[in-house]
Amino acid sequence: MSLNRFIYYCAVSGGWAVFVAWMAAEWFFFRPHAWGANTPGMVRDTLTAALVGGGLGVGLWVVSGMTNPQWRVLVRRAGLGLFGGLLSGGLGGLVGSVLYWLGFPRAIGWLAMGTGIGVAEGLHEQSWRKTRNGLIGGALGGFLGGWLFEGIAAARLEMSGRATAFVVLGVSVGILIGSAQVVFKEAWLTVLDGYRPGRQLILSRDVTVLGRAEHLPLPFLGHGDAELELEHAQIVRTPEGKYVIEDRGTVLGTLVNSQRIQGPVILRDNDLIRLGTNIVRFSHRRRASREVETASSSSNAAKHLPLSPPPPPPIVFGRPGERADAAAPAHWEASEAGKVTPKIDPPPRPAESSVRTVGLGPMRPPPPPPTT
Repeated sequence: MSLNRFIYYCAVSGGWAVFVAWMAAEWFFFRPHAWGANTPGMVRDTLTAALVGGGLGVGLWVVSGMTNPQWRVLVRRAGLGLFGGLLSGGLGGLVGSVLYWLGFPRAIGWLAMGTGIGVAEGLHEQSWRKTRNGLIGGALGGFLGGWLFEGIAAARLEMSGRATAFVVLGVSVGILIGSAQVVFKEAWLTVLDGYRPGRQLILSRDVTVLGRAEHLPLPFLGHGDAELELEHAQIVRTPEGKYVIEDRGTVLGTLVNSQRIQGPVILRDNDLIRLGTNIVRFSHRRRASREVETASSSSNAAKHLPLSPPPPPPIVFGRPGERADAAAPAHWEASEAGKVTPKIDPPPRPAESSVRTVGLGPMRPPPPPPTT
């Protein structure tokens, strides 16, 4: 699943999940002669928010795991999302009810619910970046959806207004959580060829394992990959923000830009990784920007450097009997400021000649022929 579809599916799944939660809430609390019709308002709001949070948790966790379409993995993620959503939704509903009783808008409670749903998956995966992105998206989605919820529920009929308001709330939370994960992503993989090309995976964990195992986030399960190991290679994020790929001692090996790697290799933006018949492109937003800045700074520094070497020092020819210091060779040095200055080294003392010879100087013409 591509990242653009990921945002779309987050919005759709959020809307449908909350619609199902609204139906359950209507059945339990709001329909005539319902068993929870006489429940106190604060308890009813808390349980309703828990149902909404549970539905959102199931929908968003399943969409986030669709890079691995194995039904066992999706069912497990749905259970985890239901538990996390019920807990965060109930807590948000309780906070919202207390604040509403104190005079605050009810949207604060939905904000707390959205924040809990957004951070639940990141906390489960022990990923600080995913937790941060989920917190931003969940808080914004919960506040926006809660603000719209109050206006829609008050402007329309009681039952239809609640239904519309719940769906708008679910769409707002889903689309903003998905958008935050995509907008603030740092590095991601794109399958170009092999098993299900077009899939994309955001590298939110410190260690991401690639291979044929069904529990991996981006498995390669094609029939032509029988020689691929269950855990073939791994991508590790270093504390400096770099991503390093390493083969896990496989027979088939791992190739980066058509070269088989023999040890840890630092990945760069647009590097191509080959695992069996699969070709995966690595993209790194932060690293790419740093390389562009480095290249631009190098080009700016090159503008201040001389484009050609300095001219050679002038050749000085001495006359017989003159001091040799006047013809000493000059050596040119470049200072740190970029200026070129001559430096004259003391020349060796030449051999003195006491005999003056006519016509033997370096620039003197030969003597005229004798007259007859």
